[in-house]
Amino acid sequence: MLSTHAAASDHRSGQAKSTGAILPAWRDKIRVERMRLLLASALPLNLAGCAVAIAFAALLHHSEQWPYATIWVLLCAAGALIRVGHTLAWRRAPSPAHKGWLISLTVVCGLQGLAWGLAGWWQPMNSMVASSLIVTVLATSCALNTLTLQAHAWPSLAMNIPLLAPAIIMLLARQDAYGLFGGGGVLILGLLMTIEARRTERRISELLWLRYTYDDLAEERAQALQAAQHHSAIKDQFLATMSHEMRTPLHGILGVTQLVQQQLAQAPESLRCEAEGQLSLIEHTGEHLLGLINDLLDFARIEAGKLRIDHRSFDAQATLREVLALQDVRAKEKGLTLGAHIDLPSPCLIEGDPTRLSQLLHNLLGNAIKFTEAGQVLLTVQRASQQPDAMMQLTVEDSGIGMAADQLDKIFEPFHQIEAESGKRQQGTGLGLAISRELARAMGGDITCTSTPGVGSTFTLTLPLPTASLELAPSSAPPQPPVASDPSTLRGHVLLAEDNPVNALVAEAALVQIGMQVTRVDNGHAALRALQADHGAFDMVLMDCQMPELDGLEATRRLRAWEQSQQHLPKPVIALTANALEGDLARCRDAGMDGHLPKPFKQQDLHAVLQAFLSPGLTA
Repeated sequence: MLSTHAAASDHRSGQAKSTGAILPAWRDKIRVERMRLLLASALPLNLAGCAVAIAFAALLHHSEQWPYATIWVLLCAAGALIRVGHTLAWRRAPSPAHKGWLISLTVVCGLQGLAWGLAGWWQPMNSMVASSLIVTVLATSCALNTLTLQAHAWPSLAMNIPLLAPAIIMLLARQDAYGLFGGGGVLILGLLMTIEARRTERRISELLWLRYTYDDLAEERAQALQAAQHHSAIKDQFLATMSHEMRTPLHGILGVTQLVQQQLAQAPESLRCEAEGQLSLIEHTGEHLLGLINDLLDFARIEAGKLRIDHRSFDAQATLREVLALQDVRAKEKGLTLGAHIDLPSPCLIEGDPTRLSQLLHNLLGNAIKFTEAGQVLLTVQRASQQPDAMMQLTVEDSGIGMAADQLDKIFEPFHQIEAESGKRQQGTGLGLAISRELARAMGGDITCTSTPGVGSTFTLTLPLPTASLELAPSSAPPQPPVASDPSTLRGHVLLAEDNPVNALVAEAALVQIGMQVTRVDNGHAALRALQADHGAFDMVLMDCQMPELDGLEATRRLRAWEQSQQHLPKPVIALTANALEGDLARCRDAGMDGHLPKPFKQQDLHAVLQAFLSPGLTA
């Protein structure tokens, strides 16, 4: 019956779960914790009980009950020793969760209850004081037992029933007012203690279940967080690797294309016209692929919460003119008119992120041109009011295919693409508008759209771009230096560390065309040997980050340590790498590099970096 009750109690404690069952690990944990609570106060309680029994017996040393009291004290002491021994055995047990410990504790408590209950049999009928004292001691013991054994009802009942039953019987046997009142009172006390024991047991079972549920949930959350961090690290590494692996060959394709285009300037006109068209197609295809890669990387940054928004002063008019000039070329290729109505002062100094603003406008204008076959695209820029801190509104209207109302809810979803009436799907990842909206919201604004099928669409970009109160300030990120008007004015000796032969060919040809002398190595060890052999021979180092034997980051760290030990001035080292994620610039800077030139780059980008880091005498 005891094991059946224990199983039923375990079952009740798990009813809060939808399955109504407790996991085996939880059942064992609850059994162990329940036994710990039952045995927690065994030693002090039994020592106190023995002291009370001895004191009570001492009060009767002149009475005729003294022999009985002595035997009773010895029995109580024996029960206490058994109880303490049982507690010590459980604490040393290899399997404290075994259900046999609860059974044995119940038996021990029953024996101890019988020993204490003997006092009820030999209470003197003719001594009201002695009888009242015995009943008081037993009632107090019952309450203490219920309190200390509240973790489970069976040990409590096994202790209290034999402890109170003799006193109740003897009191009722008096058949006087005192006996009936006393016996009834003790009986009611026993019943109340029994009810309380059952109620407290259920409550403790629920609390233990909640405790272990919480512990398991906390452990699951910790494991889930660890798994998420692990997956995030894998994802970041995957993105970094894929970015590098895609940008590296793409840099070679675009670089070689530019080199061949330059060499075709001396070719016969008939050959030059056909080849230039084919090379232009290769270049546009490569730039389209680069745009797709950048979109995927931006989307990954947004999902990872690593999107960075810069805050600096810049001229809005200059940014708008630059975007319009580039998009006008695309518009003219399709026979479209790209118009602009800019209601801003010139210059218009504002606070914000010019790179992200340019990206937003390129996305919106590029989308409008893509979905417009005839007519025009119009950019309107104005502030919402005359206040310098008012929101800036940038509206792009087109006369393109337009969209139905049900499509407007989906155009900002990732990877969603709109099909024309012919069913033809446009090129692209379907990420442009999703990225644009996230960028706008990260900058504190938003993008909305209205559209009519066959008439056109209007996208409204609203951004908080307050008027700058100071002069133009540099960006918080490493600023890109201005492009020189005459690349041939640069000179100097560059150490080029690049393991990819195609990319090395492209970079070397571009450097030579600018006017630089180039020494090429294909790994970090070779770069270190060249610099240590003749440190003063080189004016700059272009260092690829991922190379065999010794990568560019570690090579730069060793170079900086060697320069410091030899008291050499640091040689400018520029990271020449296909890694273009947010943390790449920081890793290059931490390694001791001075700048970062991500692949694929154009010749004017390379020229700008050289001009920024070469000594003034080499840039005149």
